[in-house]
Amino acid sequence: MKLNCTRHRTWLVASLWVVAVAAAACAPDATQLILSPRLGEQLAALEAGNEVVAAVPTEAPTLADLAPDAVVAGLPEDFAAALAAAQPANGEQIALARGCIGCHALDPNAAMTGPTWYHVGDTAVSRVPGESPALYLYASIVNPGEFVVPAYPNNIMPANYAEQLSLEELADLVAYLLEQNAANGS
Repeated sequence: MKLNCTRHRTWLVASLWVVAVAAAACAPDATQLILSPRLGEQLAALEAGNEVVAAVPTEAPTLADLAPDAVVAGLPEDFAAALAAAQPANGEQIALARGCIGCHALDPNAAMTGPTWYHVGDTAVSRVPGESPALYLYASIVNPGEFVVPAYPNNIMPANYAEQLSLEELADLVAYLLEQNAANGS
């Protein structure tokens, strides 16, 4: 019996080693060409003996990269006016009182039902192409099913915050969320 157990253990260790080696071999090589709009042009340059420089990834834009009017573009006028006078500290209290922190965390490593609020102001810059960060956050609160962050369930967040929150409370909450960014260290 002991010999059989040893064989199984040896077989298991060998199998895990093979899997680890295979996984390491699949690691991407940043110096290789990838599918891109310029791939044909790059292959032609290589064929002609020219050097092709690999693409350098660009960093995602942050809230600090935007002009103030770009942060609030597309908002309804009444909400934009309320946001201009918003008090983010009140927004933090609203998030506590309404139970938002039960599904959203400021800790990037906390797995919650809803997306993290860690640097959400920066994340909102490019979450929905063509939408300003303030518009994305506003729409996410008043119409949470409009855009659902990939890997998170739909129909979990209450869809009636537009009726439950006053315009000022909603503006305070969005202002608080916009403050959650790298420039503020939060």
